[in-house]
Amino acid sequence: MNSVEAKFRHSKQRERIYEYLCSAKSHPSAEMIYDDLRSEMPNLSLGTVYRNLRMLEEIGKVIRVTAVDGHERYDAICENHAHFVCEKCGCVSDLSVLNEDQVAKLCNVDDDSVIHNVRVVIGGICSQCPRSE
Repeated sequence: MNSVEAKFRHSKQRERIYEYLCSAKSHPSAEMIYDDLRSEMPNLSLGTVYRNLRMLEEIGKVIRVTAVDGHERYDAICENHAHFVCEKCGCVSDLSVLNEDQVAKLCNVDDDSVIHNVRVVIGGICSQCPRSE
């Protein structure tokens, strides 16, 4: 447990939200998490989900990927990787892991700069959605 984690007391709700995110491949929003967990946790509120997501993000256990239809989407995979977001259905999927050196070269990042993280979101139409001509 790092020093940031130590300032937050243990919470069964936070633990369950994190477990849910680890098992979810859909990169859910707070609302999606709340809707899916409230039957098993009747005392869970949407505000609690938002607070716990912020805490999990602060301690480095989750990342915010992007907003889809005005709702932030979250991921428990925190290593540098890209995401694809469908502009029709709103699905978010993982793409390949990104190497900081490759990204720096591709994006012409100054050699004296230090990259701490890479977040790439690619938008388009997924293979499940019909394309309009």
